[in-house]
Amino acid sequence: MKNFLLLLILFSVFCFAQQNSLKQTAGIFPLYVVDGMIANEAQLKAFTSAEISSVSVYKSDNLPDKLSPFSNFSTEGIIDITLKNNSTLPTVLLYQMNMEHRLEESNAVYINRILVKSNHIKILKNAIIETEIIDDNGQHFLNIWTLTKEERSGIVKRTGGIKINPKNRSNIKNVILK
Repeated sequence: MKNFLLLLILFSVFCFAQQNSLKQTAGIFPLYVVDGMIANEAQLKAFTSAEISSVSVYKSDNLPDKLSPFSNFSTEGIIDITLKNNSTLPTVLLYQMNMEHRLEESNAVYINRILVKSNHIKILKNAIIETEIIDDNGQHFLNIWTLTKEERSGIVKRTGGIKINPKNRSNIKNVILK
């Protein structure tokens, strides 16, 4: 009888102890891709609804082939926008950004601290808010921010294990991967 009462008490505790709170989504920013080029939310304002052919939203690993270089962004979300006519906005290839920062052309490039799987992707020049060099045990990688400092402040879970050097917390220059 004692075992039955104990089991009943434990069962009721577990039933009523479930969390009912919603998952917080603050700090999650999707990747914007316009005709295969990386953009940011501010860049989307340059396009009118008449210029947009289609908008697709992806939140899983089941991506079309053209978005496979962005598969690491699937948990954050990918908003793929196709324009009716090709954009004339200035762009730069990610490997060219590596060369501008005196890095090897083939080095990995991160966007908002998430790895892009190809360096042959274009990014809209006006979408680049800031760049930084990530140092991983002597290897240097380029991180391109498409988010403003206000948007990325407090983004802790996005780092994917990146630890910020305490000496540089206020002025991020060196980031160490663990």
